[in-house]
Amino acid sequence: MLSDVAERLNAELTAVSNPRHVDTVVTRVLLGFEQGRGRGDDENDWLVAEYVSALKALPLAAIHAAAERFRSGETLRPWSKRFRPSPAEFADEAREGLIPLRTQLLHIRRVLDAEVYDVPTAEQRAQVAKAAEAHLRRMRQTDPARHRPETSAEIARAQRAKLDEDLARLRATGHGPDIGRLMARLDQRQGLAGGAS
Repeated sequence: MLSDVAERLNAELTAVSNPRHVDTVVTRVLLGFEQGRGRGDDENDWLVAEYVSALKALPLAAIHAAAERFRSGETLRPWSKRFRPSPAEFADEAREGLIPLRTQLLHIRRVLDAEVYDVPTAEQRAQVAKAAEAHLRRMRQTDPARHRPETSAEIARAQRAKLDEDLARLRATGHGPDIGRLMARLDQRQGLAGGAS
């Protein structure tokens, strides 16, 4: 299941809890680069401590995968194979390997967190249809005498009647619809009258 995959990815993305595990992985990688070099134990401890410090906030699985890529020479980031990777290069390689895991986890979380809608049952659809019909009936009953204009002549008459009503209200009370709208309607009316003559 996806939730199991998400748990596994979360575990893989969890930072290292024990620095000794990182020490072991780093020591194994550095052995391949340090052969033939006469380095003392103290120097090796300091060197490994630098790597552990650089990698401490990263998951062990990512560190191990980066170590395998350095061993095989097939790194995700550019790296000169003549030299051992620096602590910063090692950390960058481990972070680069986390990108696909984080992307996959993001996709899984989006799927798991997606809102799921149930398909409405026949009973629920019938209830909605009944409520819609009741609403339409109420809307028709509120103003049964009102006739909606359908032809262009009826629409023009209705607009003219509304303009006359607004102008009469403005003359009588001094208040009415905004003056800009009235002027536009008046200009329209005069244009219609001028075009008719």
